[in-house]
Amino acid sequence: MQFDQFGRPVDPTAKIAMPTVGQMGGSGAGGQPSWVRFPFFPTAPFYSTNPNVGYQTRFYSVGLLSTDTDVTVGAETIRTITFDIPCRIIAINGSCVNTAQNGGLPVSTSPRDLFLFRIEYTTGDRLHVAARLGSTVVGTSDSPGEIGGVGYTVDQGGSLIIGITPINPIPANFRIDITLHALEMRGSANFVGGR
Repeated sequence: MQFDQFGRPVDPTAKIAMPTVGQMGGSGAGGQPSWVRFPFFPTAPFYSTNPNVGYQTRFYSVGLLSTDTDVTVGAETIRTITFDIPCRIIAINGSCVNTAQNGGLPVSTSPRDLFLFRIEYTTGDRLHVAARLGSTVVGTSDSPGEIGGVGYTVDQGGSLIIGITPINPIPANFRIDITLHALEMRGSANFVGGR
């Protein structure tokens, strides 16, 4: 394949397979390296340079109670969050508590090891390829479960499917709360600027 001075294919052809990692490196044109290093944590979302775009942090949350009619220990329960405003999910936090009076958790058990967790976009794109112990993908207020990179983008009108599976030795009376830290992007919607 031949390339022009900007590293673009001269006669592009359709590819039917995703390129390998080695093929995704830059062309090295202009003396630039094929790859550069860039920090992954802390999560660093993109901010628009458009002065008409504003940002607001919002916490979206879902939860399960042992008394919910659709909750069964050992079976996944689905909760859905719909986003009216485009946003980037920055971190995921969660915990499980015993709601019985003077109730506690089993000795030496993390509150996030009492449930499996996953998130999936309604388009089928999965943030978590499979459900895993909450402690491996969900953080706490003291140590937020950052997604990393630029976060996870959800467009206006998009929904996230949250799968939570309570597992033993979960107490008989429990509450599981999940909170998504979202950076909402707000643009002009009801007028067109006259430039």
